[in-house]
Amino acid sequence: MKDESEWVEVASVGNDEEAALIAGLLQSEGVPCEVEGPSATPWPENLGAFGMSRVLVPPDRADEARRLLDEQRRRSPVPADEEETETGVE
Repeated sequence: MKDESEWVEVASVGNDEEAALIAGLLQSEGVPCEVEGPSATPWPENLGAFGMSRVLVPPDRADEARRLLDEQRRRSPVPADEEETETGVE
């Protein structure tokens, strides 16, 4: 991954698989991204923020990525029983 300090978080979710799906959506639209997840840390996945998977993009693509994610959420809303694990987009 590029220097992480240069990339910004556009999504933070409860597991690596969901983050990979988000990254796949962004990449399919031509937005470069990286996933930083709990599998890369020694902390258990359910340990608060340490257990979150983050999707990162270059700063100049962050607005585009957030717009794409918002559009996807409008098309496919999160079921009520899953809303607790959804943290949304910053």
